[in-house]
Amino acid sequence: MVNWDKFFGSTSAVKEAEKTSQGVEVQKNPSMMTMLIPWITFWIAVSVNTEKGSVIALLVASAIPFIMRKHKFVIWDQLSIFAVAILSAIASLTGAGDISTDIGYLVFGLFWLVSCLTKEPLCATYVKYNYGGEAAHKNPLFMKTNYILAAAWGVLYVLTAVWTFLLKKAGVGAALIVVNNLMPVLMGIFTGWFEKWYPARLARGSKKQ
Repeated sequence: MVNWDKFFGSTSAVKEAEKTSQGVEVQKNPSMMTMLIPWITFWIAVSVNTEKGSVIALLVASAIPFIMRKHKFVIWDQLSIFAVAILSAIASLTGAGDISTDIGYLVFGLFWLVSCLTKEPLCATYVKYNYGGEAAHKNPLFMKTNYILAAAWGVLYVLTAVWTFLLKKAGVGAALIVVNNLMPVLMGIFTGWFEKWYPARLARGSKKQ
């Protein structure tokens, strides 16, 4: 997932930042890293050590507005910072790191799925700037591809929450280190393939008609 901007890259990408005539720097386009950094920090840090990890995750979430200050923030960035801060606080106060990280997987997955009910799926919020910005909404191939990918990522993380809970309850939580890191990598590979294959397939189909 970390490489989504690369997966959706385009040679016709618009510039992310320019200088105005007054010399004031315009904010760069939204970056998916703004959303991902808090979550990745939370899942790793809290899994390693609940007490210290929750504090680290909370500090990172608090620092994101400064770290990513050159980029515009979107709703998913704001919700992610808020969710990670709340879950980190809960983990710190209760010591229930396992439950907090599991809920985190569920919340993250729901973000993706809920976005599919809006006019703009989560991934499109970030990558549309590579395809003309708001004009990308008028591109049915772009929108349909992003809706499918957003749904796929959402389902993956909801399922991750389910199997994480079940495996820990079964006493085989150690396997999660491999599974929960491998699945996003595989989904990232699928994303890279799908975002090229699917639009091409639809385009071929429309030409035949």
